[in-house]
Amino acid sequence: MDQTTEQLAESGIIEITGKVNIIGVEEDAFRYKGTEGWSVNGNRMLFKDIKQAYLDKNAKRQDIKHNKNLSGLANWHASYYIRVLEMFREFLSSSKDEVSLPIASRIPLKNYVLIIDEINRANLSSVLGELIYALEYRGKTVESMYEVEGEGKQLILPPNLYIIGTMNTADRSVGHIDYAIRRRFAFVDVLPKILDDNSLDEGQTFDENLFIKVGKLFIDDYKGEDIQNDQSLKKSTYLSGEFDPKDVMLGHSYFIEKESCPMETRLTYEIKPILMEYVKDGVLKESALAVINKLSVKNDG
Repeated sequence: MDQTTEQLAESGIIEITGKVNIIGVEEDAFRYKGTEGWSVNGNRMLFKDIKQAYLDKNAKRQDIKHNKNLSGLANWHASYYIRVLEMFREFLSSSKDEVSLPIASRIPLKNYVLIIDEINRANLSSVLGELIYALEYRGKTVESMYEVEGEGKQLILPPNLYIIGTMNTADRSVGHIDYAIRRRFAFVDVLPKILDDNSLDEGQTFDENLFIKVGKLFIDDYKGEDIQNDQSLKKSTYLSGEFDPKDVMLGHSYFIEKESCPMETRLTYEIKPILMEYVKDGVLKESALAVINKLSVKNDG
């Protein structure tokens, strides 16, 4: 670094190519910039990328371009990085001082999970932007409209990042997910079911009796069966013909009783109000009102 700093002090730049130069040295990176069309401060070339490319024995531009151990900017600007890597090799071969580098260790990539709750509440085309394309081209660089300081306009979504989006199909006030985004995700139904003790936290109980009574508003003579796999289940006469039970049936989380929230409270202030709203919206028929009003946490059949 001292040699590079001295050279910069003398000439102001270190040429990488005919139109791109190193213009400064920072604690962990070179600052490089082209003669035309670049941001004022240029981009940062991390020392760790150069070291990693050296340890990975990258010999040509394509090696750096496809090296997943490097940053997205290194992949995108492989032509500049390979030239600096060549300079680094020349320095090592001509240096009289012994330069020791750590042996490259292959550490498996850790998986990271990003959970976006109620993902369908946003205009995903606007929120995700170029990320929609990055979802399809994992590990490859995608050109963005926006520039990140020191990183250029490149966007890369690593293959070890998993995105999970939750959505409530019963929430009719939000828009649908368009096909462009839908085909980039796998869809898994998480349908209402009776929860056993292993699915609950300490101090929680599941009101199976109330769950079944409410379920009968959606499925005829419901007894707690798995509505995903049992094809013999029939719609309740209380449910409008326009709706499928699995799309509007209340989820099992409504029937989890906590010490801080007794089930009687949940029934009065959460379960009954949403069922009444279903009647107003035409999901449930008017005839369901009598059943809703009679609902209680007592085991009265």
